[in-house]
Amino acid sequence: MSSGGTARGPAGRRTGIRDVARATGLSITTVSHALSGKGKIAGATRDRVLRAAEELGYRPDPVARGLVSGRTGILGLAVGHMTDRPWEATYRPYYAALSSGASMAAVERDYALVVVPGDPVSGLWARVPMDGLIIVDPVRDDPLLADCARRGLPVVTDGRPIDPGYGHVPTVESDLNRGMADILGHLRDVGARRVGLLSGPQPDAYTQDSEQLYREWCATAGQDPLIESPAPSEEPLEAALRLLSRPDRPDAVHGLNETYGQALLAAARRLGLAIPHDLLVSVMRETDQSGAAEDWDVPLTTLSLDARQLGSEAVGLLIDVLDGRPARDVMVPCTVVVRASTRRARSSG
Repeated sequence: MSSGGTARGPAGRRTGIRDVARATGLSITTVSHALSGKGKIAGATRDRVLRAAEELGYRPDPVARGLVSGRTGILGLAVGHMTDRPWEATYRPYYAALSSGASMAAVERDYALVVVPGDPVSGLWARVPMDGLIIVDPVRDDPLLADCARRGLPVVTDGRPIDPGYGHVPTVESDLNRGMADILGHLRDVGARRVGLLSGPQPDAYTQDSEQLYREWCATAGQDPLIESPAPSEEPLEAALRLLSRPDRPDAVHGLNETYGQALLAAARRLGLAIPHDLLVSVMRETDQSGAAEDWDVPLTTLSLDARQLGSEAVGLLIDVLDGRPARDVMVPCTVVVRASTRRARSSG
């Protein structure tokens, strides 16, 4: 089957598959099969066609190629929380870094990446032609997952789906098992006796798994869990003040995002707590490469999730699914980056 090309031949004419066939003396069908990798073509013939195509500057026409393959060459990316404005403000750095990594990976694989609305009620995302969708942090009763299942659209998720029935969906995740153990262990190693967690109201696997791993760590460490979360419409500062005003106030707190870390710093100042002398603080961060952490009043120790790598892996995984490769899950390591907010001498007791 024939298709056009994107290069220009003599007098500005587009170089097409017919030009390659004419240059090689082969039929259009043979040249098409050689270029697409389909059909039983001798190796020498395929090499001959590829050399001629390269010399002529032939490139497949993406529109024609899409008509043949049924592909659009477009991948979608949606965030289940994006209609929740507090979440959007809280997790924007993570979302931006993940989108950046996904965009670069898509372009390198000759795909376009389109960010689509996370609310299927609008109907907008369903009108965008795409080959598959990446859903970031699917929530409970996630409407995007359900709609994709009804439509038969291939899906990959960043973060484990928490609804039953989606165990077959390929997933990219941060290695929170190791990451939470490392960051909580670091806080204990530098002298913390009571480690708290400033969590969030989001109904996703990242929040649920972080809380569960924290509770398990507390059981092993011999301390009661100290967890506080802001209500969906509440400022994180209020939750931080509640956590740091308890009679059994923690002397170290891990926040599940950067906004919570800033809330902890503000709450500590209001309560007259010095960091790191009175309070150790660590936070989740989307990357360990951003310099903004050093611009904070107190540079915060971070558990970096490498959001760019997560985005890149999600794109690669979705393309594998589209190409019919076996489904798999990908685990991306986390990294603890120690800064001033936890640089305190070890406890001698």
